[in-house]
Amino acid sequence: MKILLNLLPEENKKNIQAAFHFRFFLWQLFLVFVLEVFYLSMLASTYFVLDAQLQSLQMLGRQYDTAHAEQKTLDTYQTKFKDTNSAVDVIGAIERNHFSFTQIFVLLDAVVPEGVMVDRLTTKNYTVMLTGQAATRDDLLAFDARLKESACAENVNVPLSNLFSQENVDFQIDFGIKKECLKNNSL
Repeated sequence: MKILLNLLPEENKKNIQAAFHFRFFLWQLFLVFVLEVFYLSMLASTYFVLDAQLQSLQMLGRQYDTAHAEQKTLDTYQTKFKDTNSAVDVIGAIERNHFSFTQIFVLLDAVVPEGVMVDRLTTKNYTVMLTGQAATRDDLLAFDARLKESACAENVNVPLSNLFSQENVDFQIDFGIKKECLKNNSL
């Protein structure tokens, strides 16, 4: 059996007990301070990690905005090119189906011989009517033969009344012109 005997005076007992409470309080205060430093270091490290991630996201956002702006510019150009190509297709379709009656003049330039002069040209429904004067009947017959040989003229009609005179022959010729010749501009 153990017997604890405290022979200290009451005043010293209170001083020792006060010193013990003070040391316990200091130890508790130190423990709280260490915990605060620990939590503050955790918060600071979390703050720095989140700040670094925020900076990274902001940089990515700026890069995305730059890339997005470039993509918008690219989309704008693609839209303009599509619109332009559509307009060119429409114009090309119109041009492919466009009849160029100047091709009649090109045809006549190629087939009218020296002694023939055309005074008047009229068209109606792909039929061309020419009136004019030929120096001789042979010139008129040569003109008729060249028209019939032409790939663009069809149904060439020279009335017999045109062939009665030998010289200074007034004539009237009717012929049809093929649509392909007016479209393709190839005579």
